[in-house]
Amino acid sequence: MNQPQWWRRVTEEMSTYQAAHPDNLPGTAFGAETKEDGRLLGSAGQAWDVNTICEIGSMTKPFVAAAVLLALEERGMLDIETPVFTLPGMDFYALDPLRRGILLRHLLQHTSGLPHTRHYTDWPRTSCNDPAGPPPAAGAGPLDLGPTSEWLGAPALTNEYVHANGRCQPARCVDLDGVSLHIMRTYPVRATPPPGSEYSYATVNHILLARIVEQLTGQPVNQYIRQRLFTPLEMSDSFFIAGRTGDPEVDERLDEGVTDEQRARVADFVLITKDGRFPPEIASGPGGVRDRLRSGWRFVNPDAGMFSSVNDLLNFLRMLRDGGLFGSRRVLSPRIVSLLVKDQGHGHTMGFGYRKRITPYGQRGGTLEHLGMKMTYFWYDPDPDNPVLGVFLSQRMPNFIANTNMGEGLAPIFRVFVPLVTSRAADPPQPRAGELADGEAPDSERTAGAARGH
Repeated sequence: MNQPQWWRRVTEEMSTYQAAHPDNLPGTAFGAETKEDGRLLGSAGQAWDVNTICEIGSMTKPFVAAAVLLALEERGMLDIETPVFTLPGMDFYALDPLRRGILLRHLLQHTSGLPHTRHYTDWPRTSCNDPAGPPPAAGAGPLDLGPTSEWLGAPALTNEYVHANGRCQPARCVDLDGVSLHIMRTYPVRATPPPGSEYSYATVNHILLARIVEQLTGQPVNQYIRQRLFTPLEMSDSFFIAGRTGDPEVDERLDEGVTDEQRARVADFVLITKDGRFPPEIASGPGGVRDRLRSGWRFVNPDAGMFSSVNDLLNFLRMLRDGGLFGSRRVLSPRIVSLLVKDQGHGHTMGFGYRKRITPYGQRGGTLEHLGMKMTYFWYDPDPDNPVLGVFLSQRMPNFIANTNMGEGLAPIFRVFVPLVTSRAADPPQPRAGELADGEAPDSERTAGAARGH
C-alpha cells in the first residue's frame, strides 16, 4: 500500500523520537484515519508493532458511557436528566438529599461532586479508614493481588480497602457490585457547589455507571460491552479480563475468550518515575511488580481497565464519525451518538472531552478526545471536509501526584504525533520534553493531574 508523504514523515519522526528518548518512550503503536487517505498504522520501539495491545486507562470511560446509554435506550429509559437514585441498584442515594440531586448527566460529565484521588488522611472516617490512624491496610489481604497504597479515590489503581462481604479487603479482590456499593456508602459528595455546577474529574463516576449497566442488563459490564460494542465493531483485540482468577465461578462469569496469543501481545509496563520506583499513590502487584495481565482480579475496573489496539480504537472512532454506523451495520442510534459527540456543557460530551476552539496542536474546534494515564490518547477531529481520527498507545507508568513527571510523558503525544497528524504537511515540530504547547493540557482531562483516573 502506498502511504502518503505526510504519514511517512509521521512514522519517521516517531521512530526518531523514540530512538533518541527510549528512557521516555520505550515503545509506541499509533494510527490515524482520514477519508482522504484511509487508515494508516505505525509503530516504534523494540518488540512493538501495530498489533500491540495496551491497557488504555481512562480511555475506557467513553465505552462505559456508550454502554450505559445503550442499556437505558434498550429499556426506553434514555434520559440523561434522570436522578441516579431512581435507577436500579442505586436506591442508597435516595437516603441523602445531596445525593438525590445527582443526575445521570453528572456522572457522565464529571460534575457529580464525587471525589478523586486523595491521601487517606484527607478522607472521612469510614469502617475501612481512620484518617487519624495508620494507613488503612498494610498487606495484600485474602488474595495476593498486591498491596494497597495510602491513597483513596481510584479503587483499582490504589487497591484501597473497601468494605464488602462483611469485612474490609483490597478492592482488586472484590467484584464490581461490592466496590460500587462501598463507593456509594462511603465516598463523600461535595455540597458546594452542588452537583451539576462544576467539572471535577472523578474516576469513580464511571464505576457507578458500570454498576447501572449491570443492574439494568443482569450481565457483567465487560460482557455487555463485548456483546454490544466490541463484537459489532470487530474489536477483536479489546477486552477487560486478560488473566483468569482461578475461581471457576468467577471465570465463567467474566471470561471474554482472550487467547494466549493475545496475552503475549499485551505490552509490558515500563516504570518511568523520578526515582525508578512505583509512585506512592499507585499500588503495585504481587511482589512489588505490576502484573500487566491483572491476573486474579475480581474487579473488572470499568473506569480504566480496558485493553485495546490501535486498529480497534480506530474502529470505534470511525463508527462515531459515521453517525453510529460501522459499514452497513448500526451500532449506536443517532440519539446516543449525538450525546457522545456534541458539547453538553462544561467542555464535555456524555463520553469525551470537547474542544471549543482550535487546540495548540492544530486540532479543530469541536475535537473530541480522551487521555489515559499510561500515556495513551485518542481523538476525533470532525473536519467537515476530511475528518481526522488519531490513536497513540504506549505503556509508561509515571508519577502523577507526588513529584509528577507526566509532562515528559505527554511530550511525544502533543509535541510530535498530534501536530504531525493534524498538519499533514508542514515541517515537524521539535518536541521539548516536559512541556505542552502554551502550558495547556487536553481539555478532556483539564490538567495532567486529571489523568490520575488512570
